[in-house]
Amino acid sequence: MRRHRSRSDGLSPLVAVILLIAITVAAAVVVSGVFFNLAAAAGRRPTVLIDQVKLVATPTGAATLSIVLKNTGDIAIHPSFGPFASLTGVPAGCGLTAPSTWSGSRNPGGTLSGSSVATTGCSALIGSTIIVTVTVTFAVGSVQILTTSVTGTIA
Repeated sequence: MRRHRSRSDGLSPLVAVILLIAITVAAAVVVSGVFFNLAAAAGRRPTVLIDQVKLVATPTGAATLSIVLKNTGDIAIHPSFGPFASLTGVPAGCGLTAPSTWSGSRNPGGTLSGSSVATTGCSALIGSTIIVTVTVTFAVGSVQILTTSVTGTIA
């Protein structure tokens, strides 16, 4: 009688341990990459401040409103969505509207300015307070709404 020796064709224990370590390291790299990408996105700050608002009116009825916004965050303001401004409390008969065009830098650290002019009917703004609301959309899609008040001064 001949005896056949049984032979197993599996992995050696050393190769199995090396493969297990490699798979674990690869999984750790993938998980840490996802985590750090999420953490970086969460750390971005879309922030704008109203740096300056001026309302100047004349006794003859002309008025000028100017608004300066400063991007203090690290995300640019969207190039084609606003900012949009609205005014509350403008006296009847005064044709003063919110600025619709803005000039300046939309990038982080930059400033945007907008102004509007009314030529008649706004003498009642001298000493009156109006509410200015500005809606800013950032390049990542987030929105910030800013509200302030401004009192008209005489020119």
